[in-house]
Amino acid sequence: MKITMQPATSLDGFIAKLNGDSESWVSPADEARYQAVVKACGNVLVGRKTYEQYKADFDDYGDVLVFVMTTNESYKDTGHVKYLRGDAKEVVESIRSTYGFEELVVCGGGEVNGSLAAAGLVTDIVISIQPAILGEGIPLFGSYRPDLQLELVSVNQGIPGVIQNHYRVV
Repeated sequence: MKITMQPATSLDGFIAKLNGDSESWVSPADEARYQAVVKACGNVLVGRKTYEQYKADFDDYGDVLVFVMTTNESYKDTGHVKYLRGDAKEVVESIRSTYGFEELVVCGGGEVNGSLAAAGLVTDIVISIQPAILGEGIPLFGSYRPDLQLELVSVNQGIPGVIQNHYRVV
């Protein structure tokens, strides 16, 4: 299964401020690009905190299936939102076998990114480096410290101020 992380990061490597804000410092044009990628793929995997913070945004995705990785048993599926429990491998296998997807877009947060990367499941990382330095915040891989070797596929500067690097995990 192709699993592509699509994070926006600050120049100092954070995906969000400590309060969880991952929008106020991200280019609106890059946010629109990201939404188009998710809609084209038809699905997105996020953590519970990310989903709850940006629920209204995810609700605007129409028919896109939003998979929410959580350990809480009390959450119930609603419409296009599916709550998945288990470790990274179990969640990915459930998405593949139950829903038939062969491609998955990952929107974080850091713990979801880290768990997938540490389990060796991420195939691609398309990282949009924003023109911002946060000083502190939520790291790209949360508390995880995956050891990944990457191959640069492309560099894109199509959005003013944003550098987008596409890496393939080797």
